[in-house]
Amino acid sequence: MSRPNARTQRVLGPYRDRNGFRIVHVHRGGTRDSYCFETEEEARRTLEALQIVAQTPDPTLAEALTAYATYMRDDKGNKPSSIEQTRHKLRRFFPDLGVTLIELTPERCAAYYQTLRTAPKRHGGVLSVDYHRNALSEARTFLQWCVKKSWISENPLDGVEGVGRRNHGKEQLRIDEARKWLAKATELAHQGQGGAVAAMMTLLMGMRCSEVISRVVRDLDDDGTLLWIPDAKTSKGKRTLRVPSQLQPMLTALAKGKGPGALLFGHHERGWPRAWVKRICREAEVPEVTAHGQRGLHSSLAVEAGVTAKAVADALGHESFTTTARSYANPSAVGQAVQARTLQVLEGGKGRSNAA
Repeated sequence: MSRPNARTQRVLGPYRDRNGFRIVHVHRGGTRDSYCFETEEEARRTLEALQIVAQTPDPTLAEALTAYATYMRDDKGNKPSSIEQTRHKLRRFFPDLGVTLIELTPERCAAYYQTLRTAPKRHGGVLSVDYHRNALSEARTFLQWCVKKSWISENPLDGVEGVGRRNHGKEQLRIDEARKWLAKATELAHQGQGGAVAAMMTLLMGMRCSEVISRVVRDLDDDGTLLWIPDAKTSKGKRTLRVPSQLQPMLTALAKGKGPGALLFGHHERGWPRAWVKRICREAEVPEVTAHGQRGLHSSLAVEAGVTAKAVADALGHESFTTTARSYANPSAVGQAVQARTLQVLEGGKGRSNAA
């Protein structure tokens, strides 16, 4: 007689015992729950109900991902863009969405991760360590949610460790390079290029690309001197920023003639400010950096300028300065604060002490 498959559910009983009647629910993986009833009729009613559950087809990865997206939207309150990013990573991690969850063995999941981190990109090279380790983390969280749903008894990714060292922080421009970049960006902005204004906001205001493209006219407040960010992925991300003087007329011009709920820059993907940051680097003939790097330079200069750690973290929308120091501010800036302000440096100051 063949042994029952350990990955299937079974309901056994009812058995007579000294307390009445007992049934046993054997879960996937072999864990058991026992239920006792005073009468055989009660035991059989529960047995029949549990048998229906046990006979329900196991969800596929595709079905589980759909349910997970609903959970992220309805229970966690994630933004549609955040949900889509997570789904994209999970679809890349799990190449066969027709596989059922109980078929995900630790060996199979380890092979998925190995394939992801060594697969060639379309234009050459392999995925960055940050990307494949983030995808692994997303996949582990997703499968842990599946455990809570009782679709699987244990997380097959628990023993799979990320490979490679994360790259905290992106390359940043030097101060002279940043001045050249800013001069070229200002020139393009005065020519009516809204993308240049969007790119400047990553450096001068330390804003995320998603925050830049999401701003609507009513977010620009107090005669163009304040910019509200009322929604963000964290509570700290919800903040109000002071608009630098050179950006005020540019943003005011973008808002002119539009309704309160209209997007300042119109409809763009979040890659739009990133592309403009790189375009300006090429035209200014400085090293090509990312929008993330410009945001990091903003924090580095602020720390060097003597702005408090909490103020810098708050301005960037970080929960703590640990995130700022690890991934944004240049380590030398954290340890060697001087008395000057970010915008003063970019406008031509030579690092001299100047209280604000």
